[in-house]
Parts: sequence; structure tokens; C-alpha cells
Amino acid sequence: MTKEPIQLEVRDRLHLLRLSHGANALDEVLLDALHEALDRQAEAGAPPLVLASAHPTVFCPGLDLRRLDGMPRDLFRPFLRRYNALLRRLLTYPGPTVAAIGGHAVAGGSLLVLACDRRVMARAGARLGLSEINLGIPLPAGTIAMLLALYPTRAVEQLVLDGDGFGGERALELGFVERVADAEQVEDEACRLALRLAARPAAAFGTSKQFLHHGIAETMERRDEAELVTFLDHWYSAETQDRIGALVGSMARR
Repeated sequence: MTKEPIQLEVRDRLHLLRLSHGANALDEVLLDALHEALDRQAEAGAPPLVLASAHPTVFCPGLDLRRLDGMPRDLFRPFLRRYNALLRRLLTYPGPTVAAIGGHAVAGGSLLVLACDRRVMARAGARLGLSEINLGIPLPAGTIAMLLALYPTRAVEQLVLDGDGFGGERALELGFVERVADAEQVEDEACRLALRLAARPAAAFGTSKQFLHHGIAETMERRDEAELVTFLDHWYSAETQDRIGALVGSMARR
């Protein structure tokens, strides 16, 4: 039997979603599974969610470059749109969402956790970072809009332009995570935080999130579409394609 890419654990009224797709690189399988999981949670009344990873050292490394290397532009475009739509769905999910970052969350994986309401990160052994600039590509314009709406501007500039990422303590200082914990306690601490948020009246909580985030999501969608060609031009530049190919090659040699 094929292992499911996402494991669901129900703890009382809380739903814990563990990414369990190897090292959780975002390919079509994991992306579809995340959309389907959000569909099921919506049908269940939008219970509080904790997004975690079954991998011991990696939360999510971002898009699966091995799968995307050499993908034609006309196939990558809908994949990118579906990923951007996932970020908007996380941002506007009516119930509380908390990311349990027990391992590295990089690039597109970092954006997944940053679209959640709250984050708990391992004190050591995990990094939160956006590495796109190191490959010669910008972030999609909509994600920049999301980050600037949710986090301190100077911290966002460091995250986007430095390309190095932060450990748990530094991420806490900069306002990207709310709590740090020992790695083995991250998941339980994230569940406690989600249940604390869920103690609020659900209808008021969901409506408040809609008021807070609906405009952000609209801006994200509009900017992603307006700047899509520019983003794709960077992705398919000879320099970036060479960098992606070299990185994929180094992965194959490990």
C-alpha cells in the first residue's frame, strides 16, 4: 500500500496534519494532497489545524527542483498558480492554524508556515529561510505582499534579500515565530497554542480572520497574476536554469 503524503491525527477537536512525503519537497502529489486536506477540513467545519512534518530534520525544503528541472514553461505555470493558491487558502482558513517547525523550512516550505496564524519552532536544529534569491529568482509578487502585511518590514527584507535564513531564537527575535521549544516538544507546544486560539468563539474567530486577511489574499492573487510573466522570465533565464541544474546534480551525488 502506498504511504499517504499527509498523515491525519485527530486530538480531541484539533486536527494535526503531518507531511509524510519523504523529505516533503513540494511536487504535484504533495501539493494536491495539501489542497485535498484543506477541502476535507473545510467540510469538517474548519477545526483548528496544526501543520507538522513526519521527517525528523526537515519540515519542507520548498518546491521539488528535481521534479521541476527541465519542466516546460507551459506546465510550470499552472503548478506555480496552484502553489500560490495554496498559500492563500492557508492564509484565509477560518479556523486557527499553527505550524510546528521541528526541522528546516526553506523557500516554498518557509512560505507555508508563514501563511499560518502562528508558528512554534525548534530552538536548535532547524532553519527558517527564503533561498530563492540564491538561485537567481525573486519571490512571487503575491508572497511579498503577504509577508509585508504580516511581518515587520525590515525583518522581511532580511529574510528575502539575505537568502541565509534564521535559527529558532533569531526567528523569534525578528517576529517570524511566536514560540521556540526543544525539538521533541515542538509539536505538542503547537497543539497547545492551536487549542488556546480555538477557545475563542469559532464564528467570531473566522469572521475576524476574514476581515484581517481577505484583502491580503485579493492583493496576493492580483499581484501574482500581474507579475507572473516576469517571475517566469527569471525562472527560465539561462543563469537560473544553470543554477537549478547544478543544485539538482549535487542532490543526485549525495
